[in-house]
Amino acid sequence: MYSARREIRAGSEIFHLRGREETVASDRSYRVLRADARQASARSRDVRLTRLDVVRPGVCAEERRALLKTEARLHDTIPGLPRVLLRVDEASAFTFATAMPPGAELPELYGRPPYSRPALVAVLRGLPQVARTLEGFHAIGRAHRALRPEVLIASRDRLWLRDAGLAATAPAAGEGPAAYRAPEQELARAGPATDVHQLAAIVYHLVTGEAPCADPLPVARLRPEWAAALDEPLMAALHPVPGRRPDLRDLTHALSSATPD
Repeated sequence: MYSARREIRAGSEIFHLRGREETVASDRSYRVLRADARQASARSRDVRLTRLDVVRPGVCAEERRALLKTEARLHDTIPGLPRVLLRVDEASAFTFATAMPPGAELPELYGRPPYSRPALVAVLRGLPQVARTLEGFHAIGRAHRALRPEVLIASRDRLWLRDAGLAATAPAAGEGPAAYRAPEQELARAGPATDVHQLAAIVYHLVTGEAPCADPLPVARLRPEWAAALDEPLMAALHPVPGRRPDLRDLTHALSSATPD
């Protein structure tokens, strides 16, 4: 396990770990670590680190290695995603590090929802930039499918998408963050409309302080001053049928121009 480890070595590079997420394969043949880290080299830069450790060589571990290589390639090809700074492919491990966008995660910067008017305006104004990155996935037949406030990085003048989410993997039943999961994800289905739902679910949560349920209350009931601007686009984007949701660009255009009464 990684719990006691404070650093990771990849080739000749050493990374000092900060916050981390770890997953272990059901057959325990591999572990995957994702963490914010500091590259301890002459460059000494902050990165987002993804690391596969093979515990027992076999088909499952190599399939996971292939998926992570695909994920790294997405970072190099999708406009707006942080670029890969380092790749190290070893017999018992695969590591890649991406640039850390300038700024801070939304929860770190603004705290827990509901957000104040200035914070909401800032987030809504940055959504078209995130949409352009998501459209890069959609153009090649993929979707992020794991949107949540923690992967949205806010700086002074823009909003960044930190990672490729689940875009490298095939849809799986019940995937994605539960609070923002689209209904079709319960059935192992996903597409561009999934990202539309998740982005709307995040905004609904930031505005109202409540994650949307299967039949969410209108914004008017929870944050009346935002009702005129947000009720219609959010309720449309949270529709349970993917084909009834608006286009991503239309949604983010409506949200980015919203102002409270």
